[in-house]
Amino acid sequence: MSKSLSRAILTAASPVLVASGAAAWGMITKQLKDQRIEVHPDSAKLGGKLVAGPLTAFEQASVVGSHAEHIGGGKTFAELSDEYMGALGAGDTEKAEALAGPREQVMQANFVRASLFTSVLAYGVSALVMGMGVVTGAAAAAVRDEN
Repeated sequence: MSKSLSRAILTAASPVLVASGAAAWGMITKQLKDQRIEVHPDSAKLGGKLVAGPLTAFEQASVVGSHAEHIGGGKTFAELSDEYMGALGAGDTEKAEALAGPREQVMQANFVRASLFTSVLAYGVSALVMGMGVVTGAAAAAVRDEN
């Protein structure tokens, strides 16, 4: 491949990558803002702020995780579920009923955390794509035409 062709490809790819990454970043931000989630006041750093970016999404996921840990008495959903199923299997309906609520709440908290962490990961991928666009543009500028 000639240097001229390489430079043309890199030059064309650079703005496409930057624009794609920026568009994805904007879409993620819009989706989060549309949910109107505020970081819980238990967050010393970002409490009360709208979840609308990677830092607020990560912080809210952390708060949800600590609340789930408290609700579950330090047990994970898997542990609560095993205990719940064991109680049902043993015919201990009283214990099963006592575990049902916390088990359900911890499960829902895990879903919320997973969604928030997915948003954080998507922000990272968007930033990576934008960064690749910048590097591609720099590489295009570095490729010298053939004489």
